[in-house]
Amino acid sequence: FVLQSSMPGGPSNVHGRSQVYLVAVMRYSDKAVLASLSNGEVDKEGVREQVASNARARSGGRYTAAGEAQAIHYYLDEFGKVYAVVTSPKYSPRVAFTALVELKESFQRELGNRSASAGEESLTRPATPMMKGLMDKYADPSSFDKLTAVQEKIDVVRTVMQENIQQILINQEQVDRINSSAEHLAEQSLAFKSTTKELRNKMFWKMVKMRLLIGGIIICILVVIIVPIVIMVKQKPN
Repeated sequence: FVLQSSMPGGPSNVHGRSQVYLVAVMRYSDKAVLASLSNGEVDKEGVREQVASNARARSGGRYTAAGEAQAIHYYLDEFGKVYAVVTSPKYSPRVAFTALVELKESFQRELGNRSASAGEESLTRPATPMMKGLMDKYADPSSFDKLTAVQEKIDVVRTVMQENIQQILINQEQVDRINSSAEHLAEQSLAFKSTTKELRNKMFWKMVKMRLLIGGIIICILVVIIVPIVIMVKQKPN
């Protein structure tokens, strides 16, 4: 789901880098937002649409819908009121619902008798102090909840380990590539040596053949010259 940015004239804003973006109290029967407080990043309409789209909501039910940028956690109490909080997507649902139970107790104690007939945003002003206090208190779940803090540390360690493993795999791939190149060079070297030896052998036998050919030619020339001389000498009278 996507929650839109707050429009001018909407509920009051709370500035700061909080992981809690909006707190709201609704009447489930007509989906009227009785009170809301936003830090300016989201507005109540996204909460209203999300609650209205859940036809299976039951008294006492706790629901979470997470998106890429935000998550909405809401709780329907036995009096027909919906307490909702919009947080960062990795915000602990357990901490979120702890905050909503606290909001319910404060709201029911201070404004419960006015909620049945209250109109749209009519309880925002009197509810602002309690909602702002809640948003400040639960702004960073790791500072409030030890389990969340431990989980965040585990996430950091896991991320570091994943990066280290990825780097090891990259290094191993580079080593394998170097080994492959070395093996290829070794194969080329052996092939070059083998080719050189064959070429040397061919050149040797070629030289031998050339020498034999030259020797044969010389012998033939000598035969051609000497044989006639010998014949002439034998034919002369003593």
